[in-house]
Amino acid sequence: MQISAHTQSILPSYIFIPYGMFLAFVLCCANSVFGSGSAVSSDFFPKTVCAQLQRIVDSSADEVRPVQDVCRSILEDIEAVIFHFEHQIAESQPNWERFEQSIQTLENIQQDWTRIETEADPYIPSRIALEEIVWALQRRSYVWQALRDAESVESSPISTLYGKSFDDIDRLIERTLAAGQYFMRARRPLNNRSGQTWNDYLETHSWITELEASKSPAGESIRFVSLASPAIPVEVLQTLSNKANTTIFRLESLALTNEQRVFLNHPIVRTWKEELQTWTSDTETPLDILRYLEQYELTGGMSDMRAMSQFLDQLSKSKTPEFRSFSNHVRQQYDMPNVRVFLSNSLLNNHVPTAVSEIASFRDVVQSQPVVGRRQTDTELSFSFVPHPTRVLLSLDVGVDLATVSRSDAFATQLYNTGQTMVVARKLIELTENGFRTEPAQARIVDHRMRLIRVNTEFDDVPLISNLFRGVVRNQYESRFHEANTEARRKILRQVRSQIDRETEQKLRPVNEKIRTVAQYVEEHFDLRVEQRESRTDEHWLLTSWGIRSPGTLSGNTLAPETQPGSFADFKVHESLLNMLFGKLELEGKYGTVRDFKEMLADKFQLPALAKPAENDDVALVFASYNPVVVRFVDGKVEIRISIAALRLLGKTHRNFQAVVRYKPTYDSSGRLVLERDGHISLPTAPREQFILRATFGKIFPVSQHFTLVPKVLENDPQFDYLTTGHCRIENGWFALALVPKPEI
Repeated sequence: MQISAHTQSILPSYIFIPYGMFLAFVLCCANSVFGSGSAVSSDFFPKTVCAQLQRIVDSSADEVRPVQDVCRSILEDIEAVIFHFEHQIAESQPNWERFEQSIQTLENIQQDWTRIETEADPYIPSRIALEEIVWALQRRSYVWQALRDAESVESSPISTLYGKSFDDIDRLIERTLAAGQYFMRARRPLNNRSGQTWNDYLETHSWITELEASKSPAGESIRFVSLASPAIPVEVLQTLSNKANTTIFRLESLALTNEQRVFLNHPIVRTWKEELQTWTSDTETPLDILRYLEQYELTGGMSDMRAMSQFLDQLSKSKTPEFRSFSNHVRQQYDMPNVRVFLSNSLLNNHVPTAVSEIASFRDVVQSQPVVGRRQTDTELSFSFVPHPTRVLLSLDVGVDLATVSRSDAFATQLYNTGQTMVVARKLIELTENGFRTEPAQARIVDHRMRLIRVNTEFDDVPLISNLFRGVVRNQYESRFHEANTEARRKILRQVRSQIDRETEQKLRPVNEKIRTVAQYVEEHFDLRVEQRESRTDEHWLLTSWGIRSPGTLSGNTLAPETQPGSFADFKVHESLLNMLFGKLELEGKYGTVRDFKEMLADKFQLPALAKPAENDDVALVFASYNPVVVRFVDGKVEIRISIAALRLLGKTHRNFQAVVRYKPTYDSSGRLVLERDGHISLPTAPREQFILRATFGKIFPVSQHFTLVPKVLENDPQFDYLTTGHCRIENGWFALALVPKPEI
């Protein structure tokens, strides 16, 4: 290898650096990651789960010894993984295998762990605490493995665009205009249903606007990345590159039909696409997701949720297929259901009338003969669950016992009949995103008997003619009995099916309207969509899971608590849903009084009680611009973190502080399950300010104010007298509440 004279002149100053200094430098770098407590400062470091592991390692309880070595090993492995990621060093396969084996060992221990967590020191973790740790480690193992795969491929960095000039922008404008005109001339909509055009889908108008703007002089100093004159600022290159990635992604979308692909294969569009390809690059790398991921795990707030989701969206449009795949893998871990409902078969059947009896007159025509009479209908109803791995299917099972006494009039004759019919019917009902969908009822006759009990004629007083006429009538009756019986069976089945369909629709119509109303309200006021996720039914239970989110957000990312034995139903909500709702209030940097915000919450959530006047309603404040309100479900408590930029109180302004209010489930004097404030309000400020602020927030969140966890319907409706709420579990980011039998007094 040839070395230039200039290079040779500077080499000796580096060659003769003492090895001790070099070693010290390496150790210093390592200490920045592995040193005492400094690893936590890394943006990539999983601070929360490592703090939990460290607490177990530091415990002196004898019961914890079986798990301490495993936790210590996991901590070492995590530090090694993060070090390798930060310094882009390929870690050895044995270390990675040991890390995954340690997680499996911890999971095995957790399944047999029966200790209950205590407040006393030394710390003994509960089974729930170990379960949360295992799940957090498994989630990261999945993400880190996907990251290893993604980082192993070559990508196109933003530096490949540094040679771009304004001539390249002019050429892209020209070809974008040509593509836009082609789409206009073709007059072919992208989607006939929505009316969306190709120019809208591929954002050609937006492209022209941004390209023209990029040629205008910037109003502020920008970092230039090229020695060419004039140079394109790096910020512009990043914006155009990301936009090019998105457009190419849409041009190659798998959702396009064959006809649409042929339409896009026109030379004008191909030329535009080729030009766009020269602008594509990866302005972000998968490694950067660790910063967003760990920050979101640490806070759970909407600001960090948006940042992480935005990064994943950008990565999903990457030029590199492996980067797009990585984005999908990570989103799967953070886009799980955030609402889960378990419902037992016994609860449904407890509210179905088991037997209904009805007596009524009827008129009909059978075999062209009018028939009148009375019937008694005894109906038994029940619900059963139809086992299915991916759908919520119920069956309304109906048993009908029909007894009739009828009379038919023919020429000079009256025939009296009795009938006994048993019918079984079934109507399938499915719960979908749009409410309950039904299928037509199916019915079959299991027993049907008709008997002629009497014949009256107008010739009964004429001895000879009477017997002769009766014989003729009976012969005609018997010859037509089969046809009449078949017609009667057909009419009974049609009537049963029609009545089941009609009454079921009548019952479900208001329920479906309520579901649509709630979904519409959530979409209009919070811009959230309701999506049905994992659902299944077995013989005794149905599970329906929902993802409630909007573009730019995430949903569930942890395992929901198990449903406890003895529950009739179980409702579970993930903290991400509440943080999305608060995020949609757009409180960042908002100014107002306590009264203003209470009224806004009461209006948004349709809870008038929240606006009830109270002391300190006139206190003015400004919310922080970063995660102003965050709700966490941790350690058996509901934790509300309120970040304040400024608060005016008693003539003094308090700035940049956070108030933490915690609520825990308990029972009031009436035996109802409620949430009550737990302990003092945390305020990390000076002692004197703490006193003043704690008094103020203590009146905003008074200890005496309880939030009942028993819905009014359970207290006001007699049919729910046997039910109450219980089995409240607040863990792993979930709030779970079950319907349970009332305790016997």
